[in-house]
Amino acid sequence: MAKPAGPTSHDVVDMVRRALGEQRVGHLGTLDPFAKGLLVLVVGRATRLAPFAGEWPKTYEGVIRLGVTTDTDDLTGAVVATAPWTAITPAQLADVIGGFRGTYEQRPPAYSAIRVAEPRQAAAPDRLAA
Repeated sequence: MAKPAGPTSHDVVDMVRRALGEQRVGHLGTLDPFAKGLLVLVVGRATRLAPFAGEWPKTYEGVIRLGVTTDTDDLTGAVVATAPWTAITPAQLADVIGGFRGTYEQRPPAYSAIRVAEPRQAAAPDRLAA
């Protein structure tokens, strides 16, 4: 599905569930609400294929704003630092961008919804009563 900027990936899944009358709908990778692009959806029995999608090759396209750092590592955050960038040569830029090609471990931003080694609070309501 061509996801426009604005809705979350979950919002898109909900829209497709309602439109198709199918509860088993999922996506194969989250896009930020401000991002637009291909959101691959699986429907019905095809949702069983989702675990295999992690190994599929992916390509990303983006726009880089040089000289600005935000508190969220994206365009939605508050600017926390600026630096001059006009002295950067095309060769230096190409060298840095080259580091983003191929396979590498991506660092989740501080504002990521990632969960590391701890269950969500909603999954363990008895722990909240203490």
